[in-house]
Amino acid sequence: MDLITSMEIFMRVARSKSFSAVAREKDTSQSTISKHIASLENRLNTTLFNRSTRQIKLTETGEEYYSYCAKILNDLKEAESAIGRGQALVTGTLRVSSTATFGRLFILPFLWDFMSEHPQIKVDMILEDRYVDLVKEGVDMAIRVGPLLDSNMVAQKIGESERVIVVSQKYIDKNGEPQTLADLKNFDCITYSLQNSPQEWVFETPSGIECINVGGRFSSTNPESIVEAAKAGLGIAVVMLWSVHQYIEDGSIKVILNDYKPIPLDVSAVYPKREYLPLKVKKLIEHLRISYNKHYPVISIPHGKNQSSN
Repeated sequence: MDLITSMEIFMRVARSKSFSAVAREKDTSQSTISKHIASLENRLNTTLFNRSTRQIKLTETGEEYYSYCAKILNDLKEAESAIGRGQALVTGTLRVSSTATFGRLFILPFLWDFMSEHPQIKVDMILEDRYVDLVKEGVDMAIRVGPLLDSNMVAQKIGESERVIVVSQKYIDKNGEPQTLADLKNFDCITYSLQNSPQEWVFETPSGIECINVGGRFSSTNPESIVEAAKAGLGIAVVMLWSVHQYIEDGSIKVILNDYKPIPLDVSAVYPKREYLPLKVKKLIEHLRISYNKHYPVISIPHGKNQSSN
């Protein structure tokens, strides 16, 4: 059997944890998929999957082989790109990762135009509020908000996301309102647990950058739930302006501490370090950068009764 095809099938089975799902995807029989896996196992003289009636899971050797396959197949794609194949036509499958809320609101709308412009592109979109290992999971590119945490990755900025400090009137009526950043230590603060240091909030102040360590009863990996917690009166939150703009306007929450601005976060396309960037990835990054900045310019904070008077 063709080794490259078998490796691709092996990676798809590893990701989907299903022989039958890959068979349907490839429009072939489950026995054909099994033969590809058996061929690899015979070639390597090892077992790649632990199989049971309930699940299929990579063995320790299988996990190691998966990493090699991801690198080999990526190198092959880069080699084809480097010698000019496919330069005139963007083809293939793009695996793209993003957190659920941001991806749904800010990335998916732009993908439709991209796929329409490039009809031979297929997109496998992963919308999950977790850290995705791009190499291990065979992902071409991730959209991430905030600083780059992995030195093995490359980040290309596609835009910025302005942030604000918000709280509900319900919480203020019960607990009072902070007047300075130092006061935040005495209030319940809602944190985003996917950040590198969730309890460390960083602000631009008239005197420079200031960091405050906060604490509270609620944290989450999902930005929408943080907004909902703030609306429900569970505490003070630092959130992206686009996520609360409508609630500021309708009075559900208000912006406070206006003299202190949470540092805006970069919105970046992140991908593994490589000598050649595949054309399909390069084109998508360009498309997202143009689309993001065209459709989502900086949003102004609404003025009026929802603003803090301090």
